[in-house]
Amino acid sequence: MRGGRSIAMNWLDSLKIALLQEDSQRAFELSSNLPPEGFRSLEEMLMAREMIAQTTELLKKEKERVRIAMQQIRTAQKFLQE
Repeated sequence: MRGGRSIAMNWLDSLKIALLQEDSQRAFELSSNLPPEGFRSLEEMLMAREMIAQTTELLKKEKERVRIAMQQIRTAQKFLQE
């Protein structure tokens, strides 16, 4: 794309921002919808791969936070029911 940035680069920037903000939902959406035209270079592909791996780690952390919160809710419910 002459004079402008490629859609893939905008996608990479959007994913970087989502990861920096720890926005797991947005990062997941972006990771699930790769740019339709693909990537222009091996460097872009490698960056995308690394950020998708970071998204996976973010989702694992989010899953663990939710598991702990659910456990705390169950504990509180048991306490209130007794």
